Amino acid sequence: MVFKTFRQLKILQLIDSLHSGGAERMCVNISNVLHENGHEVVLCATRYGGVLEKTITSGIKLHILHKKSSVDFVAFRRLLSIVHDNSIEVIHAHSSSLFWAIVAKGFSRRVKVLWHDHNGLRANDSWNNLFYKLLSIKIDGIIAVNHVLADWSRKNMKVPPERIVMINNFPLLKSIKRHTDPEFFTIVCLANIRPQKDHETLVRAIALLKKQDLPQKLKVIFAGSFDDREYNQRIRSLIAELSLKDTIEMPGTIEDTAYLLSKADCGVLSSSSEGLPVALLEYGMAALPVVVTNVGKCAEVVGNGRYGKVVATSDAQGLAEELFWIFSNLAEAKKVGENLKKHVVNNYGPGNFLTDYMNLLNLIQQ
Repeated sequence: MVFKTFRQLKILQLIDSLHSGGAERMCVNISNVLHENGHEVVLCATRYGGVLEKTITSGIKLHILHKKSSVDFVAFRRLLSIVHDNSIEVIHAHSSSLFWAIVAKGFSRRVKVLWHDHNGLRANDSWNNLFYKLLSIKIDGIIAVNHVLADWSRKNMKVPPERIVMINNFPLLKSIKRHTDPEFFTIVCLANIRPQKDHETLVRAIALLKKQDLPQKLKVIFAGSFDDREYNQRIRSLIAELSLKDTIEMPGTIEDTAYLLSKADCGVLSSSSEGLPVALLEYGMAALPVVVTNVGKCAEVVGNGRYGKVVATSDAQGLAEELFWIFSNLAEAKKVGENLKKHVVNNYGPGNFLTDYMNLLNLIQQ
């Protein structure tokens, strides 16, 4: 996918890890598209690698720093060497990797720092936000994944408003051949197991759904990492309490997202907060019927109900009802899923992202 030509740049994509979260997948997606369009890309994970390493395009330089703390001088010196040895012009810092990007900028006058804000909870996080506000005087440009985050940055960050832009996330998902099991109706929730994804409400919705007269067996897959051990245990306990151990699977991080979605009949997100979830865009690319909560840009992605079902947050009954509608109207639901795919391809493709992204980079280099 080669798009409009811009001046080739040397860009460092900086992220904490390469576990399979939304910010991490976008970091890799951006790296791949930039590389494919002729830019020199270095991808650096400050703490850990992860399953997403396998999705990085050949030719992109990858570094894992194994940072042990925020003041790990050995790891930071490695970062400075990477910036210097690769003549980096732009450090694109995702989420909390901003601090190291700002400090690294202090050692090189030529480097510009671009901050990518993925955090749908930003407006409610007053303590953490103070840290970002203090750093903002050194930020050259900001990408927000939805308008709420962009408005927050314009009101709170010391960055010129014209250098704060909302750019939609985009999916990169290989072509999918369906592998659904006719014996099961399979629901996939592609979200790391943490409180803001609100798996608890979804578990309760599945319990309600199972009480209906269903024409197929029900299988539900919660695909995501278990970084929050306490919350993970809470969800597992609730699954056991509601006798859903034979229905809900928790396989952890999935390496091949495309294959997982090829086995699904439906995609769901029950989140209490979001920016613009890459998982939802990937559901769209897989042409899945979807049910999502009305947070972040979820409702916008599904055309406010035209391309998918939208329910309020924390509404187990509403989730169960919309899932049951899909279960009971598969032919119509599949048409809705196909329309979602067309909508995502037309409005959330990498070409749209790249044009807006390069316009911003050209602006911050003036």
